[in-house]
Amino acid sequence: MPLKRLLVCVDESDASRHALNAALDLAGTHGASLTAVAVAPPYQGDLRLVGISDIASVLRQPCDKALQFAKGEAAKRGLPLATLCEEGEPAQVIADLADSMRASLVVMGRRNTSTMGKLLLGSVTGRTIGFCNCDVLIVPTGAAVNLRRLVLATDGSRFSAAAADKALALGRELDSLVEVVSVMDVPNEYLALAPRAATELAAATKGFINEVLDKAKAMGVAAKGKLLEGNAPEEILKFAEEGGTGTIVIASHGRTGLRRLLMGGVVEWIVAHSSLPIWITKG
Repeated sequence: MPLKRLLVCVDESDASRHALNAALDLAGTHGASLTAVAVAPPYQGDLRLVGISDIASVLRQPCDKALQFAKGEAAKRGLPLATLCEEGEPAQVIADLADSMRASLVVMGRRNTSTMGKLLLGSVTGRTIGFCNCDVLIVPTGAAVNLRRLVLATDGSRFSAAAADKALALGRELDSLVEVVSVMDVPNEYLALAPRAATELAAATKGFINEVLDKAKAMGVAAKGKLLEGNAPEEILKFAEEGGTGTIVIASHGRTGLRRLLMGGVVEWIVAHSSLPIWITKG
């Protein structure tokens, strides 16, 4: 079963509560264990807190409130929920906890942002995706997690092959439709000046799609493919959103050190702008 242990990140925001409900839905559907974690900032000598006898307790209060709310929501559904209040840098704490519990998936909310805000992905979300070794599901506020329609973006890399394996495994488990897309992301001027090269590129891009479709057929998973042209993140997102509810499945290239905090233009742009949930696999 693709999902066994889920970790959901909670705070007192509406975005977090929406992600919590999505995680509870997944846990109930898959019979997965669910842990909710809230992260308190470490005390670093903030002078505003001088005179408070129990600083640690004050810093923990938002976490305790968020976790109490999570317990109440789980109880309404009759679902077990483990809770943890940790201290430290949120992204690193979440990633370390996901490793220690061998989480199948980390579930996070994403606040709706302004036009300028969308250009800079929230640091906690971006850093968590970068640090985590397991898959991460980003659930925008108001989005429904529909795993019966999976939009898989592939570029033929070994990283996108991991995303394809996950999408097909979910498709087989849930009897989902997997829609495979790949994008010819080249300027129109290039297509006009080098038609033969453009034809070869189109054939190669279709080959990426057909490779996944062949795997789907062998696994008995319903799938179809679509070759897109234009700016890769924009075309992927446009295709996904025009098709209705569903979940985008995409790979974040594996990196080490500081580079892993930069997910790359396609993933980062889609995470920042999508109205649909995004399942990010780690290659």
